[in-house]
Amino acid sequence: MSPREAFGPNLRRIRVQHGISLEQIAAQTKVSVALWSGLERNDMSRWPTGIFARSYVREYARIVGADPEATVDEFCRCFPQGDRRAERLIRGQAEIVGHPIEYDEKVPAERDRRNGSPPAPKKPQPTGVRRLLDALWGKTSTQGSS
Repeated sequence: MSPREAFGPNLRRIRVQHGISLEQIAAQTKVSVALWSGLERNDMSRWPTGIFARSYVREYARIVGADPEATVDEFCRCFPQGDRRAERLIRGQAEIVGHPIEYDEKVPAERDRRNGSPPAPKKPQPTGVRRLLDALWGKTSTQGSS
């Protein structure tokens, strides 16, 4: 069974082990029993998307005694309803206004400071004055600094 197929049944197993009914969860969360039942069957056809889906899953996990953050992370990996990435939203908005888009969520290496190493030093670029002087004197090389 794949992690996606096991997600809902695992939540149901935890809920049953703790002796909590779907009606109790529905009463505490003000979310219908049908929606919670769908979650346990991996039926996301009626589920909201984005932050609402994540908050519902987080609250369910908290009530049944599962780790809320780990459960939400697993939900986001298994189902598009929990998608945390902004790409879909940005692409959708760009399509509405007819704007071409090139979107990349990856942080360029020189801006990624999580690994602790400083960015590689950049090669010095000639200044505008240096380029002008080189152009006037017909130099093709821009070696050196101004």
